[in-house]
Amino acid sequence: MTQELVLITGGTGFVGYACVVRALQQGYRVRLAIRNESDAEKIKTAPSCRPHTGAIEFTVVKDICQEGAFNDAMKDVSYVIHVASPTPGPDKAEPFYDSIVKPAVSGTVNVLQAAAKVPSVKRVVITSSLSVFLTDDPTRVHDETTLAPVPDDSIATKDDIIAYHTAKVLAYKSTQDFIRDRKPHFTIINIMPSFVVGKHELLTTPEDIISHKTSNWVPLGPIFDEGLPFPMSGTTVHIEDVANVHIAALDPKIDGNQDFALSAGGIEGMQWNDAKEIVKRRFPEAVDKGLLPLNGSMETKLMKVDASKAERVFNFRYKDFEEQIVSVVGHYLDAVERSNQ
Repeated sequence: MTQELVLITGGTGFVGYACVVRALQQGYRVRLAIRNESDAEKIKTAPSCRPHTGAIEFTVVKDICQEGAFNDAMKDVSYVIHVASPTPGPDKAEPFYDSIVKPAVSGTVNVLQAAAKVPSVKRVVITSSLSVFLTDDPTRVHDETTLAPVPDDSIATKDDIIAYHTAKVLAYKSTQDFIRDRKPHFTIINIMPSFVVGKHELLTTPEDIISHKTSNWVPLGPIFDEGLPFPMSGTTVHIEDVANVHIAALDPKIDGNQDFALSAGGIEGMQWNDAKEIVKRRFPEAVDKGLLPLNGSMETKLMKVDASKAERVFNFRYKDFEEQIVSVVGHYLDAVERSNQ
């Protein structure tokens, strides 16, 4: 078991928190970069973190866009997992280029620049997005060798989802530019998840669990009539697989300066409306009681993705769409039960 120190940004978010838990379980000491001091108590009292409080420390980074934002946080760190990045949602305001794109790119660059000043840093793992690899060609098999075009700035300014995609593409490009121009003493691995699905322990009310606070609202759309009005690619991945790969990528036996797409379901992916059949089969009593109305529908857009490289390198098999849906719906039903007590 290692006792090396890993800095994690975005540790109260969906993916970031799962990475915190997995890192602690694997014996790492964790330093969390948090925006507000009140976030520290939330982490320390969470069920999965309570047994490991002696291995957790906190540093406040109020603005990831500020130059030198991570300089103090980086002291004596061996590894960095950079997850913090704005996501689309009702809390973001126009122009979305300013509220989503600029912080994503600036935050990534600031992490890399801070790490370059600290000789102890061995590797930086960055949470990117599968959308970095996706083009508009439904016949093409996408993998780590494809690269999406950068959307027009004028569109990214007015559409938060396009802005998110733009942010991930530009942050990835900034990372590749950094490797080429700076030739840092550490290596970098980009993790590119598709839609992440599963339980987020820090969300404890039914309303929060099905809200836009995580990407779970997308696969839950057909269940709670919250689906998107346009087709979405049938690409998802379990939160546990995402966290496990992030932490496994810290292993020096894994070659650095490479990328890993994460998406279950094989090349053809899954169908969003299959969530309703899964729920009927796995939670029949809740369906009969009306707790899971199944009154939505969402069209699936064909997008071929080969994300098998991660399975080969990290020696695991993706949890399928059913396991993903059972994880988040089970969490929701547990919260409903607690709220009725």
